Amino acid sequence: MTAHMPRRWLPSSLLLALLALGGCQPNLRADTAAASTTRPHNVIVMINDGAGWGTWDAAAYWQYGSREGAPYADFPQRLAVTTYPLNASSQPTRDNAQTLGYDAAKAWDDSPVPAQDLPFAGYQYLAAVATDSAAAGTALSSGIKTYNNAINYSNDGNAVEFNTLHAKRLGMATGVVTSVPFAHATPAAFAAQNESRNNYHAIAHQMLAQGHMDLVMGTGGPGYSVDGHACDEGAGAGAVKAEGCANPWEWVSQQDWQQLEAGSTIAGNPSGPWRLIRSKEAFAALTQGRLPTDRPLIGVPRVANTLQQARQLQVLGKDAATPSGVRKIDSVPDLATMTRGALQFLQQRSAEGLFLMVEGGATDWAAHTSACGTEWHYGQCGDQPQYGRLIEETVEFNDAVTAVIEWIERNGGWERTLLIVTTDHDNSMPMGPDAQSVAFEPVRNNGRGRMPGMSFRPTGNHSNALVPLWAKGAGSELLGQRVRGVDEGYRQHVRWNDGSYIDNTDVAAAVQEALQRLGSACRWPATSVTGHLAAAGQRPALPGVLLGGGDGDGEGLASCRASSALVTWPCRNNRLLKMFMCVPPLEWIARYGQHGRRKSDISASLP
Repeated sequence: MTAHMPRRWLPSSLLLALLALGGCQPNLRADTAAASTTRPHNVIVMINDGAGWGTWDAAAYWQYGSREGAPYADFPQRLAVTTYPLNASSQPTRDNAQTLGYDAAKAWDDSPVPAQDLPFAGYQYLAAVATDSAAAGTALSSGIKTYNNAINYSNDGNAVEFNTLHAKRLGMATGVVTSVPFAHATPAAFAAQNESRNNYHAIAHQMLAQGHMDLVMGTGGPGYSVDGHACDEGAGAGAVKAEGCANPWEWVSQQDWQQLEAGSTIAGNPSGPWRLIRSKEAFAALTQGRLPTDRPLIGVPRVANTLQQARQLQVLGKDAATPSGVRKIDSVPDLATMTRGALQFLQQRSAEGLFLMVEGGATDWAAHTSACGTEWHYGQCGDQPQYGRLIEETVEFNDAVTAVIEWIERNGGWERTLLIVTTDHDNSMPMGPDAQSVAFEPVRNNGRGRMPGMSFRPTGNHSNALVPLWAKGAGSELLGQRVRGVDEGYRQHVRWNDGSYIDNTDVAAAVQEALQRLGSACRWPATSVTGHLAAAGQRPALPGVLLGGGDGDGEGLASCRASSALVTWPCRNNRLLKMFMCVPPLEWIARYGQHGRRKSDISASLP
């Protein structure tokens, strides 16, 4: 995925001229650079799929006793996000007309209407047309609006770039983690390109074959039921297959899976064969750094469809300690363990940092049970929606956020890492218990460990409501700079901020801008820059100017080695010289010029 850049080194006599013609500008040392001016070493995007504002509140009340207990509650960036797609189509319409949007006045309209399921005008507006996870994931990952079903495809039917690819070009290790099948819409949006989210085999194959992913984790493998039991347990003649065992190749092709099990390289993957782990013990070993990182890793727990959401009461039994009252499967890792393992692996995989998306995917699956018999019927659907499982899934997601925060604070702090916590869309508009008669009634807090008072709008589907976003760390201020408006209804009813909102495409744009920032300056040994550059006929030990085939007008980072440490400096396309060049930052030359002495005058370090 990374373009080769041929190199040619210039003699020192050209250095001053090239610097003057717009090479890289002053760039502070890594240990003194402000977080707001340098590229984050790590970028982590966490998506609690389908979590409307009431979902976050309900889980926080049960888990912490208040919304302020959530690990992201005090993040400096607290914004609302619009989620609408380009249009209402489920396939390309070959035009760029933005036909959908968000109208705050209509969204919070509390005028009663004669409808049992959606008794207020605002409810009807929000439920009328909404994004799916594919279009929303594409917006969060690539920064474009598109049709529902698209996985990083434009409405013209063309594949588009997404931020995982940008990160990979910078040398960062890349990964996706989810609690649902790894080829599902949201992980696919951070790891693939396809005209339809439903092409699961093609999406999984792209993830496994193209070499741009270092780590993939999620369900979707064969051999186990939704309760974590082996499908061949008690499988006699005429026996009914356990739930989740009927279609073992729903999410990944049999050929690709067999190659994963055999440790074979899939379709010439330039990164080589994958290491497959499935057991709970293997995931634990990964978190402890006891697995090698010499090849990409795929972790597929021994369960069908979801880690926990689809488990069955009649198989596993009761447990009053869980919000659903159902005992959890004890043979699979939780999302927090998978996330810790992913961070441990990716951190070792590249010295250039990591780019990771973590999804609590089954929150959305639980919310879809707000109405039975719909297209989006996941798991058992009875006369009551899965309020308990909705809370369980968000609790698991919150635990994963806590794991990420702990990792950040142990590994360089917030100056090195950007963390974004959000969702892709609302689902079923969870609100208070009387919200069918009291418009936009908030979820009722009944105390920690007690089921909150809540209700769904019985749509079984997504809505166009604003959703929350929290962010902290290097580059997080870029999100706050993209505010598009203030929604007084959100301020009044949701109360997470003053109503300021951005669009979901702004998330990808902010991440991309953060990734494009200039890197930290190299810290060189005490030797002469010009002496190395003047070494005729030899590649200099310390590079000065790098020329090659630059593409576009963007900026990038070139890697070099000094004192056995991999370091980077920024490069940019110089349109005047019609070449892509990398020049030691002026600040570096000023600090570490001739013989390593500090220089207040740049010219003192040059011939």
